[in-house]
Amino acid sequence: MNRTRTVKTPTAIALLLALTLIAGNRGFAEDKVRISYSSRSYTFLPAYVAQASGFFRDENLDVELIQMRPGTSSAALYNGDVFATLTFGSTIAAIVSGFPLKVVAVLTVKPIHYLVARPEIQTVQDLKGKRLGVSQLLGTDEFAAHAILDALGLSPRDVKSIALGDEGIRREALRRGMVDASAVAPPGPVQLAREGFRILGGPKDVKIGSPSAGLTVTEKNLKERPDLVRKLSRALLRGLRMIHDNGDATKKIMTKWLNLSPQVTADSYQLILASFSLDGEADEMTLKSVIEARRKSSKVEKEIPLEQIVDFRIIREVRRELGL
Repeated sequence: MNRTRTVKTPTAIALLLALTLIAGNRGFAEDKVRISYSSRSYTFLPAYVAQASGFFRDENLDVELIQMRPGTSSAALYNGDVFATLTFGSTIAAIVSGFPLKVVAVLTVKPIHYLVARPEIQTVQDLKGKRLGVSQLLGTDEFAAHAILDALGLSPRDVKSIALGDEGIRREALRRGMVDASAVAPPGPVQLAREGFRILGGPKDVKIGSPSAGLTVTEKNLKERPDLVRKLSRALLRGLRMIHDNGDATKKIMTKWLNLSPQVTADSYQLILASFSLDGEADEMTLKSVIEARRKSSKVEKEIPLEQIVDFRIIREVRRELGL
C-alpha cells in the first residue's frame, strides 16, 4: 500500500517513467565507452557508484574507467582515445587554453581534499615558510590547498609547493618529513589522523567552491552524440543522488572499492558528503572563480565567458526526466 501511494507523487511518477524507458533499451547491444579519471580516490566516487550499482548498464553502456595523469587526459579526450573525462582542474585549464571541450556536469562543488600537516604543525599559521607537497604545480590538489590556506588566513605565497606525484607518494613524503603538509582526499586524512598527523582544514572552511570532478566531452561529441552524453549524465546523476540519499549502500561500495575497514569508510563518508553536488551543477560564482584562477595560472589575457566552458542543458533535461 505504501508503494502505491509513493508512486502517485509527481517525482516518483517521473522517476518511474524514466527508468521504464531506460529498461526498455536493455535489449540493444551495449555501447563501449572509455572515461578517464586522474586518481583512485573518492573524488570520483559518483562514477564508481554508477558502475557498481548498474546505472551505466541500465543505459546499455559498457563503461571502462581509465586512470590517467591529469596532464594527458585533455589531449586523450581531444584525440578520441576516451569519450569523456572526469578530471576537472587540468581540463578547465585546457579549455581556457583553447581546447574545444565542454563541461556538461559537475560532480563535486567543493574540493574533496583536506589539508593535513605533520604533528608538530599546530595551526595553518605554522605553515608559513614551510613545504607543501602537491601532485603537480597548478594541479587540483594545489588549488584546494591554496583555497583552504586563504580561507584560514595564510597567503598561499607563504608556502613553497613541491611537485611529488600522486597521493600515495605525497602521503609517504609527509610521513618522512620531506614536506610539512599536503592536501589529500579521504580516506587519506582519516588514515593520517590515526597516525598522529593533524587535519588543519577542509571543504567546510573554503569560502568559494572549487570543483575537483566533472563530466567533460568534446564539443564535437556533444553536437554529434548528445544521446550518449545524456546516458552518461543520467547514470552519474543517479550516482550522485545515491551518495546523498543512501549512505549505507554507498559505504558498502566505498569499502569494496578501496578495500578499507568499515570504520575508516564511515569516517571518510562523513568527510566527503558535503563536497558532492546534489544536481550535477555548480553555482555561477564558483565556476567563474575556477575559470579566473585557471586563466591567470595559464597566463591567458583575454576574459573567458562561462558559456565557453560549460553547457548544462543536457543535465538539466535529465533532472526534469528524473523528476529532480
